[in-house]
Amino acid sequence: MAGKFLSACCLFLLAFILVGCDQSESSKKYMLEPVDGIQSGDSEKIARESSPFADELVRFLRGNNRSIGDTFRLRLEFDPGGFAPRIETIADLEALLVIMRDFSEMRISIEGHTDSGGDAKKNLSLSQRRADWVKHFLIERGVSADRMEAQGYGDTDPIADNETEKGKRENRRLMIRVLNFDRVPSKLPRR
Repeated sequence: MAGKFLSACCLFLLAFILVGCDQSESSKKYMLEPVDGIQSGDSEKIARESSPFADELVRFLRGNNRSIGDTFRLRLEFDPGGFAPRIETIADLEALLVIMRDFSEMRISIEGHTDSGGDAKKNLSLSQRRADWVKHFLIERGVSADRMEAQGYGDTDPIADNETEKGKRENRRLMIRVLNFDRVPSKLPRR
């Protein structure tokens, strides 16, 4: 069992090193190769050993008190004006990929937000590009496009003070809203 986990970790590391995709040069450095060695049913193990986002989402999906519309924050960081997340912050995105593979009936909305710096129309466009980037990332790795929506909200829903750098960083975020979760995968044992 430890060997499988070690292999999965090595594949994650390899995915961070490999670069590809037909994207512009500025976004190419953020793209990862598909993670092929992850087995179906690994989302629970990865969630326990990974990020708070993954643990929280898997607990929600397996729980009895689930409701459509619950949101979960992807812990991604963006440079001001940038639409692709910083590469060192995409662990939650890799975890989401594994969870989407395991929970094959789950549908999500990817919701992009910006800080209030700059023009409101540009912020709206930027937030949409961020949400679209995440959707494209998941599609390129095998998640069906019809399982996801992408929506940008610009700076209309801040969660922190836009007067500080820390607050602005918090407001540049992506949220995952669960739209459907018809069934729990059969490969995961019930707690």
